[in-house]
Amino acid sequence: MKHTLNIVHCAGIAGVLAGLVFGGSAHAVRDFPRMSQLAPKVDLDPFRAVTHAGMLVAARTAQARLDDGRPWAAWNAIRDFAGDDADELPPSVALLAARAAAGWDGWSHVRRLLEGRDWLAREDGGAGLMLLGRAEEAARDWDAAARAYRGYARAAAGSDRGMAYARLGRVLRAAGHDREAAEAFAKAGGELPEVADWLAALRADALEDAGEGVAAPASGSAAARAWAARAEARSRSARGDRAGASALLAREAEAIADDDPSLAAELQVQRARILAGEKRAAEVRGELRAAAADARVEPAVRVSAAGVLADLPGGLSAEEQVARAAAYESAGKPGLAAKALRVALSRGAAADGATLLRISRLLFDAADYAPAREWALKAAEKLDGEGAAEAELISARALVRRGEEDDGVAALRRLIERRAGTAAAGSAWFLLGDAASDRDAAIAGYRRAAASQSPFAREAQYRVGDRCLKAGDDACAAKAWEDYAARWPRGEETARAAYMAGVLHERAGRADRARAMYAAAIAADPVDYYAIRAADRLGADPLADVAARPAAWAVTVGDDGEVAGVVRRLAALEAAGAEEAWKAEMDSQTRRFADRPYALLLLAEGVRDAGHTVDAIRIGRRLLEMRGGAWDLRLLRVVFPFPYREILADEAERSDIDPWLLAGLVRQESSFNHEARSWVGATGLSQIMPSTGAWLAPAAGVKSYDPSLLAVPEINLRMGARYLRDQLRRYRGARDLALAAYNAGPGRADRWKSELGYGRDVDAFREKIPFAETREYVKVVIRNAEVYRRLYGPSRSPGLADGER
Repeated sequence: MKHTLNIVHCAGIAGVLAGLVFGGSAHAVRDFPRMSQLAPKVDLDPFRAVTHAGMLVAARTAQARLDDGRPWAAWNAIRDFAGDDADELPPSVALLAARAAAGWDGWSHVRRLLEGRDWLAREDGGAGLMLLGRAEEAARDWDAAARAYRGYARAAAGSDRGMAYARLGRVLRAAGHDREAAEAFAKAGGELPEVADWLAALRADALEDAGEGVAAPASGSAAARAWAARAEARSRSARGDRAGASALLAREAEAIADDDPSLAAELQVQRARILAGEKRAAEVRGELRAAAADARVEPAVRVSAAGVLADLPGGLSAEEQVARAAAYESAGKPGLAAKALRVALSRGAAADGATLLRISRLLFDAADYAPAREWALKAAEKLDGEGAAEAELISARALVRRGEEDDGVAALRRLIERRAGTAAAGSAWFLLGDAASDRDAAIAGYRRAAASQSPFAREAQYRVGDRCLKAGDDACAAKAWEDYAARWPRGEETARAAYMAGVLHERAGRADRARAMYAAAIAADPVDYYAIRAADRLGADPLADVAARPAAWAVTVGDDGEVAGVVRRLAALEAAGAEEAWKAEMDSQTRRFADRPYALLLLAEGVRDAGHTVDAIRIGRRLLEMRGGAWDLRLLRVVFPFPYREILADEAERSDIDPWLLAGLVRQESSFNHEARSWVGATGLSQIMPSTGAWLAPAAGVKSYDPSLLAVPEINLRMGARYLRDQLRRYRGARDLALAAYNAGPGRADRWKSELGYGRDVDAFREKIPFAETREYVKVVIRNAEVYRRLYGPSRSPGLADGER
């Protein structure tokens, strides 16, 4: 039985989890094995035998840089001694140089420094062998990597030995030595009980590829059990034991169904494929239908179930087609969903008005307007009230979308007359506002829509204010946006409406009303761009209320310990180099904690502190939605993480720019993922293009530039800071123009500066930037900067940002 508690100001375990994962600086390097090898394993002075004075100074400097999480700086400190004659280096210095190079993925240097050294097994517990193995892996020399990992396994003990065997298993699999890989995974499992279930699963996978069968583990996480079950089922099927494979998959699907319905459904789909080949489709039809219709199952799995269901012999029943439609609809495939429903009707499903309306809605969403209108008209004949009104609305909108605008407008007017008071009639008023040829008629339509229960009501109310403003009626606009904030007090849109109303009141000299609307903007969403602008005008801190508010989370007893165990498992999988297993485990655990917000928060904090900021932000956004938009400080620090903080601050100081602006830019560019890469090739934390990197490299101190170096945080942040500084200097400190230039290029920013009247009204300039991406980019980066300033900065007197007004 689960017991839940309400807690106030829960003691955070993010720091504890970070210690469990890395025991060191979370901002330095994400890869756990690399982190574990950066620190020497002995406490004695490793350089006591170094007699060369210059080398000793360089070594101590490099070690200090490594301790600070700056492997590139460490490499630069020692590189003069790690050249072609590196074979003459004392072992302690060679190991230090290798650790520094490994820290920024300089594996070719690691290989050159360590390959063939006869002292590797003796020095520092054999740590160099692990580094060499990583370097040989990077060079795809699997046999050499295997030799190095075997050597480290002989020299190491406990979990270090387990990591060596786990990595040995990976490279042996890559080399096609599956039986030996399975033995390595088995040995790793004996040393790493935290992830023994996963290592058993990887062993089963290797043995399956080797043509040998092995029993899947009967315990462990849902993800590990599903992985092992799939491997064993493939092995059994290959040996002709399809009945055994089917029974296994059924048993494992049932065992993990409560923890992860999606993985259970995946196993059911695999079982269905096996039984279909045995002409036993009747045994799985019900399971496939249930999986396709199950809202708890991931859309991709539901679609897979729907596809297998369609391939079964004998045709599908109406109920099965309805389940397929639900699967396709969940996956955003409205055309296929509508098709399945139409087939269901042809096979006896009830042709009631609700079903006909659903088909018309799906066809409209699929932009198939002619049949959408036909089905809508059929639905309208069978429905009354809101249902009939919605059907008539779809019919009218379909006419407009087909280019028959006059007929569509006439249909909207008939709908308003016939279905007055319905939500659809309100939507019709909104669409008439869109179609109106003059501003007064548009405002009238939007007013009627805003007063209704239409899903367009909120947008309609905002547009009343917008159209009044464009007509020069500031009082009308301010009133419309005030009413908006009163009716819908939460959300980003409200922050914008309230801020705009405040600006209009301030211009008209209505100071009290302006302050009230600025306060409403902050209350609507304290981290929205317009809330930040409102706070600047008030001279207030938008996060003050969040900081003062007790953070209440519904806690399930045992959340802390359970999630701490999951984070340790994830760290061990990452250390073992099991990237696919890490992702599978992460996704499954996120689904398992779906209805436990505090557990999700702890998981987000744990993976954030392990360097997986994108995953943490994704969970944080999900939590914010679950909480109805209510922030607290812990959630803010999940959604606005700050790894690489010291490095970023140093590079901002070096370039003489605002560190919070640089942090805001990096948050928008990469979400602090140092491996981020855009479709055009921009790379790293600051998303530097390779050509820009080549230009910036000399000033950044990069002597032998290669585009791969853009993924090194120290290099990328230095280049990003310098490029941002150049743009700020170009535009004399104007953040808007500098950010526009960073995103869209200086040429466009120059043109916008002259064409859009920069300097007269900062809000107007930002809103007029013609590129939607750049317009939002400028606002979001400025918002981010102010959130980071207030969330992580020293206490300061709140006030206007850079004097902007």
